[in-house]
This record gives sequence, C-alpha cells and structure tokens, in this order.
Amino acid sequence: MIDHRRLLNESPAVIGMMTSVLQSGGSIDTAIRSVADSGPRQSRKMFSNAVRIADTKGAPSLTDALAKEISDLPKEASGYGRSVLMILSAAVSSDEETSERMIRDSADIALYSVREMGESYGASLTVPCMTVFGIGIMIPLIMMSILPMLSIGGLFGSKTMSHGMIATITLAIVPSMILIVALHIRGRNPFLSDNSPLTGLRYALPILSAIPLAFVFMYTGTDPEWIFLFSLVPACVAAIILMGEAVHRDRRRSRCEMSLMDSIFDLGNRMLSETNFEKASVDSIAARDDSADVSKRLAREYALCRGDIRSAISSVIGPISSEMTVALQNIQMCSEKNNDDAGKLAVTLGKQFQNRNVTKRDLDMKLKSTTDMMVGTAMFFAPMVLGMSIAMLEPLSSMAGYVPMQNTSTILNIYLVELSAMISILVSSLGNEEGIPQMVWRFCLMCPISLLVFAICCSISL
Repeated sequence: MIDHRRLLNESPAVIGMMTSVLQSGGSIDTAIRSVADSGPRQSRKMFSNAVRIADTKGAPSLTDALAKEISDLPKEASGYGRSVLMILSAAVSSDEETSERMIRDSADIALYSVREMGESYGASLTVPCMTVFGIGIMIPLIMMSILPMLSIGGLFGSKTMSHGMIATITLAIVPSMILIVALHIRGRNPFLSDNSPLTGLRYALPILSAIPLAFVFMYTGTDPEWIFLFSLVPACVAAIILMGEAVHRDRRRSRCEMSLMDSIFDLGNRMLSETNFEKASVDSIAARDDSADVSKRLAREYALCRGDIRSAISSVIGPISSEMTVALQNIQMCSEKNNDDAGKLAVTLGKQFQNRNVTKRDLDMKLKSTTDMMVGTAMFFAPMVLGMSIAMLEPLSSMAGYVPMQNTSTILNIYLVELSAMISILVSSLGNEEGIPQMVWRFCLMCPISLLVFAICCSISL
C-alpha cells in the first residue's frame, strides 16, 4: 500500500530523475520506467503499477496509465500529482523554452509541497511533545513525592494510594503512554525512510550487559542511587564503541551525498566552459572536502573502465547515492551527443538539488528546538526535579515520623532509564533517516548523564 505522506516527500527526487532523463534526450516513457526501476520506494510502487497497466494494454499509453494513477491520489498528495502532471506536459511540448519553464515550475511545485507539508508536520508536534513533557515529569513527580508529602500532613487520612499502584503507574503506565505518543508521531512522520524498523537491532545487545553488572554491585552493597549508573555506563560505552564506526560511516556517507548534490551545479558550469564530462565530474567532486576521496576513486575507475563510463559511475557513486548515480549517468549520456546541452542539464539538476537541500535544512532547523527540549528533559530536567524531590522527602518524613515508600530511588532510577529510551525513540521519530542505531546512540549518550544528575541530586543533604 502506498503511503501518500511519504509519497509527497519523494516528489523532488522523482522530478529530478525525470528531468535528467528528458533533458538528456530520453523519452517520457523512458523517464517513467526509470522511476519504476530505481526511484524512491513509494513512487516506484505507483510508477511500476502504471508500467504494468500499460504493458498489459490496460491503458492507451504509459503516460495515460500514470495520469490515471495520479488521479486516484488523495487531496493530501495533490502537490505530487501537479508536479508530475506538469512534467508530463513538458515532455510533449513542442516549444523548448516552454518545456524548460514547465520543468522548472514542476520542481518548484514539488519543493513548495514538501515545505508546506514540513511546516504542517512541525506545527502538529507541539501538543504531543508537551504531552510527553507533562506525562514524563509531572506524573512521576506527583506519584513519588508530592502525594507522600501530602500524606505526611494527613490530607488523605487513612486512604492513601498503595505503594504497588504508585510503582505500577510510574514504571508501566507512564512509559507506555510516552511510547504510544512516540509511535504515533513516528507513524505520521512523512520524512522517515522505509527501511526495516529492526535494522541495526544488534547494536542494542551490549546494553544488556548492564543486568549482570547491576547484580554484582548489589551483591557488593553499593548504594541504590549509584548501582544503575555504575552498571549502565560500561554497557553504554561498549555499545558506543561497537556502533561508533557504523554511525560515523553513515554520517560520512550523508555528508558525501550532500557534497555530490552541490557538485552537480559546478559540473554543469565546467562543462559549459568546454570541459569534457570525465574531467569536469572529477574536478567538481574534488573541490569539496567531504567528497575529495570519491573523486580520486572515480578518476581511477575512469582510467580502468575501458570507456564504460556509466559502469565506473555506478561502481563509485552507487554505494553513496542511487539518485546521484542516475543523475551523473544521464548527464554523461547527454554529453555523448552535445557537451553544452549536458552542461545545461547539470545546471538545471544542480539548482533542483540545491533548492531541495535548502528546504531540508530549513525543516531540520524548525524541528531542532523540539528535539533539544526533549533531550534536555530526559538528560537534565526530569532527573534534577525527581532527585531534588527525593532529597526533600527524606527530611520531611523524618520530622513527621512518616515511613516513606521503600526503594523510591530504585524505582525512579528504573523510570529514568525507561524515560531515556522513550525519548530516544521520540527524538529519532521527529527527523528523517533515523533508525535503531540512532536510537541506541542517543540512549547511550542520554541515560548515563540522566542517572548521574539524579544520583547527585539525591545525595544533596537538605
């Protein structure tokens, strides 16, 4: 089934792929089949269905089949439909200038639709995130400290909430509510990839070593406030060491992909200055630090490929970005016919990529305040408030002769571990391209700091 929210997010990439095929001399049918073969996942489903209908004579032509698929899209994906229909119209226009203008307009429509969807998505996060903030701090604070304080004064008489019920609410109900909110936000996020949600689950296995370590510290008589900290820190460090190279490698790949997108515009300018494709592509990629190593490998492949330039591009650029591979291959094909036309194609694609990256950065900046608030809540605010409340509860209980709930600090330590896990899931659900490795990475950074803050606050004598 096609996810229409994520389909809209794919529109700039689809328009870019179709533009590169059309302006390199390919037909609109070739452009549609290119997306069906190697386009983004949701679009690939829709375009493949159109190809199947056309090949089985279910529609007069491939463009008619695709137009029928687009007409069935809901209102939420109207921007996607308008941009694709406009590029279909551009393909049949007999006037070159009109066709180029329509292609530019289709790219602008796609970008505007994504930007509008991002702003709507960002605005919709206010209530869920404030709900998590309230549930994650206020309910445990009320359950574990305010209610006992009020009980000291006899406000509830003999009718007080049982300790078992308080522990159940704090350790089960509250984390479950936060998890439900996090999964709801993740399900509505149109910017997440379609990768398997269990990919990278092995990186969480070292964290399980905290369980036997906790028993060791309990056996040695370590204070409850410090057991969780001493057992989780080594486990989190082990997890970070295990996944550090993979996380940094993925970040390097993302930075390199961004550099490749930026280099396309420079490639076009070099080709318009009478430089051939091979030299222009190597020089434009080498001009950026994040992709300098790629340019060296690409130059070596050019020297060894015996004229098969497309295979050389696929070999070097393919593992980094399939979209950049298709774009460079189409520019190279166009350069075989006319170098200036290939340069113009590269300039057009470069502008599209740059505009798309600007839009993505704007959306990321708008989400940053939300993610920072959630991380700050888990790392500092929640453990500080809960720790100080425990520090105040103990002297008040001693003065009033009240017997507080047993193992309060242990329950709150467990809760802070759960809160760090839930916030890691939530924050990874707000942006894009974040899966289990990113969740585990965030948890391993947040949880030890949270437990340290809580332990320090609990140890303060009031």
